[in-house]
Amino acid sequence: MVGMLDLGRLSRRYLGDVVEGSGLVSGERYREIYEGASEGYDREFDVERSFGSRGSGAGQFGHVRHVAVHGEGAARRLACADSYLGRVLIFNVESGECVCDVGSSEGPGKLSQPMGVAYNGRGQLYVSEWDHHQIFVYDGDGAFMRKFGSLGSGHGQFNGPRGLAFTAGGELVVADSLNHRVQVLGEDGTFVRSMGSFGQGEGMFHSPYDVAVCPDGSIAVADGGNCRVQVLSGEGGFVRSFGSEGDGPGQFRNPV
Repeated sequence: MVGMLDLGRLSRRYLGDVVEGSGLVSGERYREIYEGASEGYDREFDVERSFGSRGSGAGQFGHVRHVAVHGEGAARRLACADSYLGRVLIFNVESGECVCDVGSSEGPGKLSQPMGVAYNGRGQLYVSEWDHHQIFVYDGDGAFMRKFGSLGSGHGQFNGPRGLAFTAGGELVVADSLNHRVQVLGEDGTFVRSMGSFGQGEGMFHSPYDVAVCPDGSIAVADGGNCRVQVLSGEGGFVRSFGSEGDGPGQFRNPV
């Protein structure tokens, strides 16, 4: 049983509060783990730092819908989609400084209701735009590059796009919410494949809100209207689902 626990993920505080008193690990082995543990925050349970506050000023939010992280160390950045204020704020993760305001300036890159954000491997920022039914693309400094998509149900069209994610191979996965499907596109917006349709059966969706690409390449979908999470293969085949509507353990109400 102890071999199944990743004790290296716990801080010294949690090792002392939880592990030592359990009797599962003691003596020399416990001291070895304790000496190698962090004195700071615990990655599983604690808030390490926070950004922003409520408001419309610099570095403030109206309604954060989605976040994405890119980079390492001092260059690591956090993009936050604010659907209420119609912009994406980018923070330096290490300093907490707001370094960029994306989409609030007049012009072709102006956002109205951004819902999802994702970085590709080159640090370009992709933003799903609910009102315009498009995907906007910005460079690493927040400058507008291009956009693609239009309102509709055809290949590469959207109706209320929300969550975004990239596969390891660089394909963009989009929760096409009001079309009740997930689309996979190339970085330039070229259609690759579509997954799902409206319904309650396996691999079917009712207003999918968000997507995430798992380490094995499978795609997890927050199937909001069906109050569950579904997992599909990278090619779109149904793998499994979990959750149901309710307030109990393992149940959901509109998972996003």
